[in-house]
Amino acid sequence: KNSRHNDPSIFELFFRKNPFRGEYTIFCGLDEVLKFVDNFSFSTDDIAYLQTVPALANCEPGFWAYLQDLDCSSITLHAMKEGTI
Repeated sequence: KNSRHNDPSIFELFFRKNPFRGEYTIFCGLDEVLKFVDNFSFSTDDIAYLQTVPALANCEPGFWAYLQDLDCSSITLHAMKEGTI
């Protein structure tokens, strides 16, 4: 209603310690992230389930229509180069 969905957002993924007591970390998996983002959408079944969640019981019909049409086509993703140490 107030166009907040058009405001820029920033999300970061990080960790404080190397996993498995490692000395260094290799960045990998960007391809999987890109596939997920490229194919993201809410299915009719997803939306039907969300409509049964009590916390979402008062959502307006326009919200469900928004979710049905939501995709990630306007996302800008910045990432390290695959294989970076």
